[in-house]
Parts: sequence; structure tokens; C-alpha cells
Amino acid sequence: MRVWKPLTLSAALACSLYGLSSDSVAAAPNKDDALARIAQHRDDGQWLDALAEIERLQEQFPQDDFLYRLHVLTLSDIGSAGRAWQLYQARPQLFDAGQRRHLETNYLSKRVSWSLAYGKSEDTRLDEAEAALTQMQALLDQDGLSIDNAPLRVRFDRLVLLNRLTRHVQVRDEYRALKQQGHALPDYVLPAVGDSLMATQHPEEAIPLLQAAARNEPERDDVRTELAYAYLESGQPRQAIDFLKHWREEEPPFRRQAGAKQSYQNWAHYEADLNLAMIQAYSGDLPTAQRALEDLADAAPGNGGLHSSLGMVYQMRGWPRRALERQQMAYTQDPREVQPRVGQFEAYVDLQRDDLARPLYEDLLRRYPTQPVVQRMQRSWNSHRGWQAYAYAQGGHSSGGGVSPLGNDDRRHGVELLSPIIDDRWRVLAFADRRSVDYPEQRLRPLRVGAGVQYRYDQLDGQVLLNDTNDDIGGIGIRAGMGWQFNDHWHIGLAAARNDEEASLQARAADIDADSVALALEYRHSERTRWTAGASRFRYADGNNRDLLSSGIEQRVLTRPKLQVTALGNAYLGRGSLHDVPYFNPERDGQLELGLRLDHQTWQRYERHFNQQLEVSVGNYWQRGYGNALVPTVGYRHEWQLGIGRVIEYGVSWSRPVYDGRRERHIGMDAAIHWGQ
Repeated sequence: MRVWKPLTLSAALACSLYGLSSDSVAAAPNKDDALARIAQHRDDGQWLDALAEIERLQEQFPQDDFLYRLHVLTLSDIGSAGRAWQLYQARPQLFDAGQRRHLETNYLSKRVSWSLAYGKSEDTRLDEAEAALTQMQALLDQDGLSIDNAPLRVRFDRLVLLNRLTRHVQVRDEYRALKQQGHALPDYVLPAVGDSLMATQHPEEAIPLLQAAARNEPERDDVRTELAYAYLESGQPRQAIDFLKHWREEEPPFRRQAGAKQSYQNWAHYEADLNLAMIQAYSGDLPTAQRALEDLADAAPGNGGLHSSLGMVYQMRGWPRRALERQQMAYTQDPREVQPRVGQFEAYVDLQRDDLARPLYEDLLRRYPTQPVVQRMQRSWNSHRGWQAYAYAQGGHSSGGGVSPLGNDDRRHGVELLSPIIDDRWRVLAFADRRSVDYPEQRLRPLRVGAGVQYRYDQLDGQVLLNDTNDDIGGIGIRAGMGWQFNDHWHIGLAAARNDEEASLQARAADIDADSVALALEYRHSERTRWTAGASRFRYADGNNRDLLSSGIEQRVLTRPKLQVTALGNAYLGRGSLHDVPYFNPERDGQLELGLRLDHQTWQRYERHFNQQLEVSVGNYWQRGYGNALVPTVGYRHEWQLGIGRVIEYGVSWSRPVYDGRRERHIGMDAAIHWGQ
């Protein structure tokens, strides 16, 4: 908020500055004495006393034009611009063009300040700002001025007003025009312009403005907070964390005024604590952020902002039910805040309750269409609800023993297309999948084409697919499955397939198809720990049953702002009921595999990023009759995210598997495009 600092002027100098003439003041000793006192009050900076003296003198000379003008201009100078403008409008003929512009700019500036106040309701919160902008434009039109040649004070005030109206692109463009013309921003405009530059995703440009604002007004907690996020969004997470830690060290948790009986809470320390936790969360250190926010929320259970921030962390950790509970608490305490409603929306989407997310989405989009968090919500919703597509291509080459079930060369490519969501539950999908495998004496090229429906609502998910191939083996393929989400951690799924496409291609080369049934269990403790277990049976047309038991675990062991290291463990046991079959079918086999995965965020810009992934593992494979063998595997991948729901990925892999005691070398490449969530 601007601090008004009127100039200290003598009455004579004021008359000269404002273009006033005292000739209209009749010569009277008491009037001369009063004018002298007014001049003295002004010289001493006693503005209210000067104003009171003017008003007393007006009671004696109510028709005096000079006193009227002095009264109006003094009111405007000391911050009563609204009352001054009202009095000006009553007798505009008493003021020249310069005086009118002076009163106008003061009044417009005051209206800008009024527009920043908390509105009576959500629907009327911007009415004052809209009216002020309309009047500002009308006055400029009246004077025949454009924005580019308007008085600087009007242009500066306009930036604050546009920021209030969340017209951030206009703020950015008009600020750049001022900068190009060589005009430096006054202190009171810096936070608004910095905020709009952040909203338009220009953090590097915002940083120097926010740094200057923080230096000039160190008591502005919101400016320091915005600066920390500017560091984060410009790719400097360590700078953001260090800045907030330094800020927190500067601010004691409690302050005490001299002579006071008790201390009072230092809200600057709270702001530093809160935003440090959130930036740690955005930098990947979610457990630390969670502990800090839970401690703060326990100490201040009535603080809606804390509950909303904690809900955001729960959401990032993969716990939408816990997140929803916190966001509902925050909304109850602060029903006009945007973030608790956005948080509820995100939780409902993750919980497969689009019917409950939609009212929140529509209300927020109606009330806050230009807020960045709402615009991102809109992009996410459109990506989630709209068309989904997945295209992929894979290829590999095996060499060595010549008995690989993958063949000497294997290739696969295909596409899946899903319709927009129907009735908040259903999608229709279609797919085509071409596989090509070269065995020593045969090439297999099945083309599987199919369609089906997918269902997701609340805790239940499922799908039914029908497909057919061009090789006339096994007839129409059918796959059906369903799953149940018990809570934020546990999910179970059951699937069955007739003429399963995942069965051995070696068997298919011998005109043998297979049906299957599978049970899968998943436990996801958080974003750092995931465990899966499964059991499946493939029943081949030749009477062979192939049974598999598998389990896998992923545990994050290192988290840095741009690097994550995850330990991997996988194990499986398999058995076949028949031995003499024309495809790889060990009587008994199993493998225990341990490895590491390194994920490096090489580049990020808001919703876009480039990640690199390196995965290295070694497994101890055992097959009855052939003993044990070590199986190394290395994979390297790139991932480009071009926006919400738009991902391109590709990678290469190398491994040395063993089949029937003979070691092979397999080199593979793959690429995929994801469109939609």
C-alpha cells in the first residue's frame, strides 16, 4: 500500500503551485490571520490542523472560490482523494486543466488502493477494480491520451490495477513498454509487476524486481514468498531453500514489545516456515515437508492455509483421501480461498469421482478464469476428460544361442485410442497391434485389432476387450478385468483372457494359443515405496499349464532436487506342467534381481521437462537341469514432457539372458508417444 507524503508548502507557494489567486479573498484581519495559521500548519506538516483551519474559514466565507479550491486540493494531497474528487465534481468550473488532472490522478490512485481491499463477496470482489479501470480509461479518452502517453503515475497505478484483475499478460506488456522507454518503477508497483511476471512464467525477469521490493519493504512477507518461488521456478531450488532458511533465522518465532506482559506470534517466521516446507515438497523432499506441516497444523488447528498446504503434500505423496480430508477442513475455515477448492478437485479426480470434481471445476472457472492455478486446473481437466492416445514402437535383436523365445529379431508397433469420458465412468477404446518375430525357420507377423470399454468410478475399475488376429489361431480374443482400490495404499486386480496376446509367441508359431488368469496386488506406501505381487496361469491349447509367481519392490534411497535414486528388487518362480513342447517352457525356473534406477531431471520449465533415466540390474537366474547364471541388464531412457498429458519417450536396453543353459545377448530399442493422462 502506498504511503502518502504531502509536500510541506507555505500558503503563498501552494497558491503559486496550484495556480490559485488570493485576490478573491476580501481583505479582513481575521482572514489574514487564518491564512497565516494555515501556512504555518502546512510548513510544520500539521495537515489536519491546516484542513480544520480552512474549513473554519470557509464557514465565514462559504462562497469564496479561493478557499474552496484550497480545501479540495489540500484534501487530495493528504490522501482524502475520494472526498476531494466529490467536491471537485460539484464545482468543476473553479479548476483549470492542470488542477483537474492532479485531482484525477490522486482519485484514480485511491480507487486502485480501494480495489485491493477484501470484497464483500466472491462475485463482487473485482467490481471496484473493474469500475476503476473503466473510469481510468474514460478519463484518458476525455483528455485524448493513450496508455503510452498517459501520465506516469496513471500508468504505474494501472499496473497495480491490472494485476488485481489478474490481467497478467497486459501487466507484463505494459511494464516492458515502460522499461523500454527508460522509466523505472516506483517501489509500490514492484510487487504487482513481479507477481504478474511470475504468473506469465517469466521468473528470471521477476527476480530483480522482487529482490528490490524485498529490500525496500522487508516487512512485506508476500514479496519474500514470491521471491522464493521465483528462485524455484527459475531452476534454482537450492537458492530458494537457502533464502527461506535465512529469512526464518532472521525472524524469531515470537516478539515482545517493551513493557508488554506477554509475547505475540511473529507471522513472518510462520510464513518462512510454511513456504520452506512447500518448496522442499516441490523439490522432492516430501517427508520433510510433511513432518514440518503436520507439526505446524497440530500447533494451529484453526489455520486453513496450513491444512490446505498439508493436503497438497498428501496429494503429491499419492494419498488423495487424506488430501481431500485436509482440503475440506481448509475450505470450512476459509471458504473463499481458491487453493482448498483446487485441492478438493484434484483429490476427486484421483479418486475417480469426476461427478464431484465437476461442480468445483465449473465454479472456479466462472469466478477465477484468469488465475494461473485455475488455468492449470482447466488444462489438467481437459487432458483428463478428453481423447487419449498411445502410440509405440519396439525392436530388438538376439544373438548367441539361437533359442531365445523372442526370436532372432523381434519388432512391435501399435496404437491405442480412447474416447472422452462418458457419464463420468466410461471410455470406449480401440487398438491395433502388429508384432513381427523371426525364428530360425519361420517369421510370425500377427496383427491384433480390437475394441472395448473401460470403466472407472470411485473404488472400482474394469475393462472388457474383444480382438481378432490375422493368423486364425485361437479364434476371437477376449480380455476382461476388474480392480478394487481399498484405500490410499492397497489395490487388487483380477484379469482373465481367452487367446491371450501375452502368451508365448514361440507357441503361437506352432499354432498353439493360450488362455490366462491373473491376480495382482499392489501396495503403494508413498511416492518412495511400492510393492507388487502377482500370480498367473497360462493354459495352453496343447494341455500345458504355465504358472508364475512374482513380486517386486521399489524403494527410493536418495532424493535431491534434480536426482532420485531408487533401489529395485524383483523375484519370480515359474513352472510348466509339460516338458516336451515346441516353445521355451522350463520345468522349474526362477530369478532374483537387484538393481538401481537413477532419474535425473536435466531440464524443467513449468509443465515441460526433459528427464534421463539409467537402470542397472543383475539377476541370478536358475533353471532346473541347467543350474544358475548371472543375468546383467542395462537400460537408458529419455523422457520429454511437452505439456500436461503430452509425453515422448524412447530408450535402449542391453541384457545377457540365459535360456536352457545357453547365454544370449539382447539389444532393444523402443519409443512411445502419450497424449492425454
